[in-house]
Amino acid sequence: MYTLPGRAPSDIPVVETERLRLRASKAADFEPLYAMWQDTEYVRFIGNRKRSSGEVWTNLQKNIGAWAMFGYSYWSIEDRQSGQYVGECGFALARRAEITPALPMIPEAGWGITPAYWGKGVAKEAMQAAMSWALSQDRYFPSQCIIDVDHKASEKIAFSLGFKFKREVPFSDETVNLYERPPGQS
Repeated sequence: MYTLPGRAPSDIPVVETERLRLRASKAADFEPLYAMWQDTEYVRFIGNRKRSSGEVWTNLQKNIGAWAMFGYSYWSIEDRQSGQYVGECGFALARRAEITPALPMIPEAGWGITPAYWGKGVAKEAMQAAMSWALSQDRYFPSQCIIDVDHKASEKIAFSLGFKFKREVPFSDETVNLYERPPGQS
């Protein structure tokens, strides 16, 4: 299992780009995050299922707690100019027992952007910043991601971040593509 030194909530890093601020999740993020998970277009490639308020609330808590457990997690993304909630991105240590063979216990990269920001390069910008941060912590930071086989926009982002297609894998009631980013790649 890959981990970095744990961090207290007050030590969760803030990463800024020209347009975005990646910061620790907070309770006030619940409403826009919940709204995002109720959007039919948003969930289309993420299991095609809206999430309950309890699932979203638990996920928000996980985003904070994983920093202490693993030294990395998801950030909430906000627009630096307006302060508006944009989405979330980062890394999770996901147990994927339903995938055979089981995926290695290394960080799984992920991103989700509210549809109002689609097509503006925001997901790519946020994940480039997240990946740069991860590599500043460990230049051999390993990572993988799974993407719906039909989600070409996310696949394009993964390729731009240096992820390589590895194989198709069964996941829940569907098939997803598994991508890996070779450790030490800048």
